[in-house]
Amino acid sequence: MRLSHGSKKALTLLTTAVITGYLIYKVYTEASGVELSVGELISPYFLAAILAGLLGYTTYTLIWYLYLHNVTRVKYRRVLLTNLAGTYLSFSLNAAIGTLVKVKFIGATYWDVLATSVLGILTEFIAGLTLITILGGGYWGVLLAGVLLLPIILDEWVFRALLFIFRLLRLEKVLNGVYSGWKDATANPRTVMLALALGFLLVTLNSTTLYLVAKTFGLNYSFLSTLKGTVYSNFLGGALGTPGGIGANELGVMMAIGRSGMDVVVAFFYKLINQYVYALIGALTFYKFVLHEIEEEGSYASNSQQ
Repeated sequence: MRLSHGSKKALTLLTTAVITGYLIYKVYTEASGVELSVGELISPYFLAAILAGLLGYTTYTLIWYLYLHNVTRVKYRRVLLTNLAGTYLSFSLNAAIGTLVKVKFIGATYWDVLATSVLGILTEFIAGLTLITILGGGYWGVLLAGVLLLPIILDEWVFRALLFIFRLLRLEKVLNGVYSGWKDATANPRTVMLALALGFLLVTLNSTTLYLVAKTFGLNYSFLSTLKGTVYSNFLGGALGTPGGIGANELGVMMAIGRSGMDVVVAFFYKLINQYVYALIGALTFYKFVLHEIEEEGSYASNSQQ
């Protein structure tokens, strides 16, 4: 049974309201003893944090666009709108559904979209772990970054190493599909170099956002702590599998900055302006896509094969 346009809009708005209510309830219950003022939320620090969060989101989308542009001639605007819709769906449903919707809206194959998404995540972690090592010393961060870099610079060798394992698991087709999309996305060596450079910009912007949110409430975390908080947040948000990373994201931030009531507030507002607000915006984008109010544009995979 197909839903009417009105039903689709109502369902989307209802889900969005539930997500928003949950987020408000979460911060209220976990940090109810902290007094917040309107003046703090209109301070120069908080407004600058919002700007840094916006630049971070558009930079992440640009990284994804760079890899995706090697696969299909899609415009950045389309990728941004699709990313917004995908962010919303990762909250309301799950990341897998978000990927399928990205496939439909972008027009590339499932494997191409999955490979470019994984490349974007790896790029961010490589940059973040490298910066943690540079600022904090030690060697574990750069070692992990090197391991994550191997599939990018030695993709054929990594593919051959994994092939035996995937054959045993009877998942050879999955590995072949991902590898095909991977090769397409990294076909231009300059793309990888530019994406990695943008990765360093992205983690710097995210860390700056968290740092400015802390300053909003009179807290002074070191830049290294905020950098670790953003990296831990992204890792736990993906690893624990909660819808949109809710809860796990904040936990990752607090692992680096602390666990007091004010730390909870900082972690929440950081994720709010860095990610959650884009899920709410993405709800509007999603039902406009569904209702075909956003026109198709660009030369997608289906066209390029003709």
